[in-house]
Amino acid sequence: MKNNRSTWRIIFGLLIAQILCLFVPQTVFSQTEKLGIVSYTAPKGFTKTTKENIVAFTQVNQATGGFCIITLYGATPGTGDPKSDFKREWNNLVIKPLNAETNPKTDTQLADGWTVISGVAAVDFQGGKSVAMLSVLSGGGKTISLLGVFNETSYMTQLTAFSSSMDVEKAVAEAPAPQSEVSLTPKIENGHLVIPMPTRQLTVADLVGEWGQNDGINTRYVDRYSGTYAGFESLHFTNKMTITAQGGYYNDFFAIQNGKKIKEDTNGTVAITGRVLSIKERNTKKYVIRGWLELPDMTILEVCGPWYDDDVIPEAIFSDPNQGANLDKKWVRKK
Repeated sequence: MKNNRSTWRIIFGLLIAQILCLFVPQTVFSQTEKLGIVSYTAPKGFTKTTKENIVAFTQVNQATGGFCIITLYGATPGTGDPKSDFKREWNNLVIKPLNAETNPKTDTQLADGWTVISGVAAVDFQGGKSVAMLSVLSGGGKTISLLGVFNETSYMTQLTAFSSSMDVEKAVAEAPAPQSEVSLTPKIENGHLVIPMPTRQLTVADLVGEWGQNDGINTRYVDRYSGTYAGFESLHFTNKMTITAQGGYYNDFFAIQNGKKIKEDTNGTVAITGRVLSIKERNTKKYVIRGWLELPDMTILEVCGPWYDDDVIPEAIFSDPNQGANLDKKWVRKK
């Protein structure tokens, strides 16, 4: 995709300007190569090394001690939230190995279904001062990362040219599976219904209809010193959530808290990015999708959350079903 190439050039141009406020021309590169869904032109004069789904190019100037390492990480499953993807990759690729700052300056661009977030920071590499530049693409449930580490400004030529040579396939969500995916014999473990992870990318179209949630919280308080009874709090509520094909969201909330009735009707919009379900009302609530089960008489959606507005969802929430289990909720849609 031609537009994607220009986007990468703009991103790295902006980051470089933050460091030295100068423009760097492109250099001469060799033939085009490919890593999964990413095509690129290998830099001439660099030493190439590969691991599974990773390709790295290194050049060292023995006379000056200058070096440049360009590493491309192929597509892997993303979290569904570009900010969470960038934070995860920055932590794993820059903070841990290079002891970089936690919150770098970033720039965000959009191209062909991809959200590209880039960050730059000064780092210590083998006892010397260097610069680390990371760009993370998020889209279609995937994440791709490009990391450049160098200690001489002349290497920005190669890094900018490499990023400009990259051609990434358009991010496309997986096509919905047939609606016949209905479990006639649900699985039970330890007395609980098993709600498996979705086998495909869910869309707003999958959520159209009326969903219900019933829950309750009973809390008994005791004196921390004497252990005597100090009070009781009770909250029981019902949510009736309606989602339309156009992404509209309507919620009829009813609760009884300590004998007092609470009723609220709100509306907003709903969207899905990867595994993140976002509901925007007065603020934005974000839930991580953890389960989807089609039964003959109902559909059950299991979510974890919410997180609000710009809160970054912890990476472990996506990878470990035991993390945040106290925030899990089951929404039910009758057929």
